Amino acid sequence: MSVKIVPAILTDSVDELNAQLRIARQLTDRVQIDIIDGEYVENTTIKPTDIHKPIDAKIDIHLMVNDAPGYIAQCLGLNPYTIIFQFDAMKLQRDIFSAIEQIKSAGFRAGIAVNPDIEVEKIHKYIPKIDHVLIMGYPAGFTGQKFQRSVIDKVAQVRSIRPDIEVGIDGGVNHQSLKIVAQGDFDVVNVNTYLFHNPESDPLTVYSQLMEALL
Repeated sequence: MSVKIVPAILTDSVDELNAQLRIARQLTDRVQIDIIDGEYVENTTIKPTDIHKPIDAKIDIHLMVNDAPGYIAQCLGLNPYTIIFQFDAMKLQRDIFSAIEQIKSAGFRAGIAVNPDIEVEKIHKYIPKIDHVLIMGYPAGFTGQKFQRSVIDKVAQVRSIRPDIEVGIDGGVNHQSLKIVAQGDFDVVNVNTYLFHNPESDPLTVYSQLMEALL
């Protein structure tokens, strides 16, 4: 499977959301929208009710929220491709299994995101139940942080548990970290700041450079 470069949108502005969705659809058929509740971390983004997805686009929704079940329920009506929640936001094992079931029983793909300080072994028991593991290049919640190269080792650890699961990387992908990211066996590479807020180039050029470097 070749790597998929997925634009990631993190914003508190509906206008910016829609503008970046339009740009993303010119580049690819899959996009990730980040949702932060102001409680998981001290940052707030758009809400599920702000999202009006393009009919032909695959939308991954990355929930960085404390009330995952409540947000998952709101997202089901968006016909998402994947709903991903933060492992560290869930306090109890039964809550994690319940969230996975909530997503899967509605007919959608479920994913778990792990921050750099979370060992893969901690999600071992959930990997057979889910469709996607999102490895964070830095702690979830804010863009523009420095990529932590040690997370690359997690890809092989995930694949040792389940070789066929989709594995993504999110956070800190830019011209400096590209060579490191390219060493990982990723299926999905999410890109936000480097794509949408690059002072040196436009999104189409950046996306083309990413494809050349990663594919």
